[in-house]
Amino acid sequence: MQSLFLLSSSGEVLIERHFRGTTSRSVCDYFWERASCSDHMGGGGGGDAILPPVLEVPAESGDSEKHGGGGGGTLYLFHIWRDDLTFLAVCPAEVSPLLVIEFLHRVADIFVDYFGSPADESAIKDNFSTVYQLLEEMVDYGWPLTTEPNALKAMIRPPTVMGKIQQAMTGGSGSSAVVSEALPSGTVSNMPWRRA
Repeated sequence: MQSLFLLSSSGEVLIERHFRGTTSRSVCDYFWERASCSDHMGGGGGGDAILPPVLEVPAESGDSEKHGGGGGGTLYLFHIWRDDLTFLAVCPAEVSPLLVIEFLHRVADIFVDYFGSPADESAIKDNFSTVYQLLEEMVDYGWPLTTEPNALKAMIRPPTVMGKIQQAMTGGSGSSAVVSEALPSGTVSNMPWRRA
């Protein structure tokens, strides 16, 4: 995965995270143009147009060569739609579609776990720093790394009302209230239903 974008229901880029080089926001415009013409977003694209979960788009001149991608100047866009948000992953080379789509669903599930349901545009805007910290821990150089909620909660505390009040009163950046004082031990359980 080269980049990850979170788009609002109007196509506005809420979150932009690049893991391997930089992807132009023009891919979001291309995606949104295709999505708004399909039944995926309730657009009036003729009623029978369904947006596939993977789109192939031509990369901008030199984009795939600059950022280590293959594919002959092609970018692959993977997307899911949850809580009026579009999670859009950009890959410069062919990868397993299920890997990327499952990862996007994991990201959406983690956001619901951290911010409550629905994890919509307002929840994302209220918790920008936590969203970026979660993405930093979940992805390493474009590859999914830590996607277990218990392991993430051991590293990054979910935001609380008291934490937000404390942050507003002290004027702090909030990173000390969100990031755990100690990292989890190396003996974290591999079983997701057990707490670490």
